[in-house]
Amino acid sequence: MTQQSRTAIVTGSARGIGAAIAKRLSGDGFAVAVLDLDEEACKPVRDEIISSGGSAIAVGVDVSDEAAVERGVSRIAEELGHPAVLVNNAGITRDNLLFKLSTGDWDAVMNVHLRGAFLMSRASQRYMTEAGWGES
Repeated sequence: MTQQSRTAIVTGSARGIGAAIAKRLSGDGFAVAVLDLDEEACKPVRDEIISSGGSAIAVGVDVSDEAAVERGVSRIAEELGHPAVLVNNAGITRDNLLFKLSTGDWDAVMNVHLRGAFLMSRASQRYMTEAGWGES
């Protein structure tokens, strides 16, 4: 893959809004890590970016799993370069009336939305700091 000057990670980018964000960032010159729970599901977006002249990899990561996040972000930094941009787009729904919502469903939503955003931000920030992003 051709190394580009900046790398972006987009979680939840196998489809929908995340896929559109990944494609847009590629169009703006970023190498893009198309990240979602299922790496196979990321490959069509990755392939579209590459066929359009961009640089991308597909990465399967459960954003609520600390070890998986660390491995995924490390892989991205090695294959595409240190991330300059992180878009925490991953999300799940467990729509139900509150009194019918199970504790397990609540925990799953909170783990992806909150814990996932925290873990991805923490893992990415290490590389961003080393690269000098955000310094004045």
